[in-house]
Amino acid sequence: MDRYSKYRKQYTGLLAHVVQRASGVLLLVYLLLHVQTIRQLSAGPAAFNAALAAFRHPVFKLLEIALLGTVIIHAFNGVRITILDLGVGQGAQRKLFWIYAVGIGAAVFLLGAIPLLLRR
Repeated sequence: MDRYSKYRKQYTGLLAHVVQRASGVLLLVYLLLHVQTIRQLSAGPAAFNAALAAFRHPVFKLLEIALLGTVIIHAFNGVRITILDLGVGQGAQRKLFWIYAVGIGAAVFLLGAIPLLLRR
């Protein structure tokens, strides 16, 4: 066992921390953009119809799928953090992150992203 093995074990916790913070910032930016868009839509029917036409663009579909992924990873990692804060699974932090937050999160993401991708 080399002298850096202690830090390699903590890598998962650091990665989970960075993922949680980054996804939180992305969700905050989305929330601010969403509120701004809702405010602009109240300008009248012409603005509303123009916005709906823009939202049908394929780029917005990809952004919607990215939003789904961000919400899922933030939520599942948040539940993992809550479980750890309650003192349950302290020794299984790495397994909780990779199996629960990433593995099950990816399965839930696919269950939601595939219908979004196929929708017209």
